[in-house]
Amino acid sequence: TISVNFWQSSGINAEYGECFVFKHPNHSAVIDNSRHKLLSFTTECDIMLHGFAGYFDAKLYRDVYISTHPETHSKDMFSWFPMYFPLKNPVLVHAEETISVNFWRVVDQTKVWYEWCLSEPSSQPIHNARGVTYWIGLFS
Repeated sequence: TISVNFWQSSGINAEYGECFVFKHPNHSAVIDNSRHKLLSFTTECDIMLHGFAGYFDAKLYRDVYISTHPETHSKDMFSWFPMYFPLKNPVLVHAEETISVNFWRVVDQTKVWYEWCLSEPSSQPIHNARGVTYWIGLFS
C-alpha cells in the first residue's frame, strides 16, 4: 500500500526522474489527468530495492513554491510528505544494472489512484491495480 513518510533514513541510489507534470489552469476542451511514465535508472552499487519515493514540486503563485523534493524541500514544512511506492517483493539489484518502473496515474468518475510495476531487472505484477488498496476520492 502507498504511504506518506517523513524519512530520516533512506538510500537514493540514482538520479531523480520527473514523472508527471500538471499545468493549471488547463483550458483543454477535454481534461484528462490520467498519466503514464516509464522511468529507468542505473544503480551505482548493489542494493536491495524495496520501493520508490515520490516527491512533488508545485508553483502555487508567481514565486511561491512548495516542495517535498530533497533538493528543493520547503523549509519548515511538515504538512506534506513524500510518497512511498513499495514493491511486494524486494529485488536484489547489482551495480550498473538498470531499474525500469512504470507509473500510472488513473482517474475515473469517483477517484484517482496510482499503479506501478517493476519491469527491470525483473518484472513484477502491477501494484494497486484498479486502486484496490489505495485511492483518493474525488468531489462531484
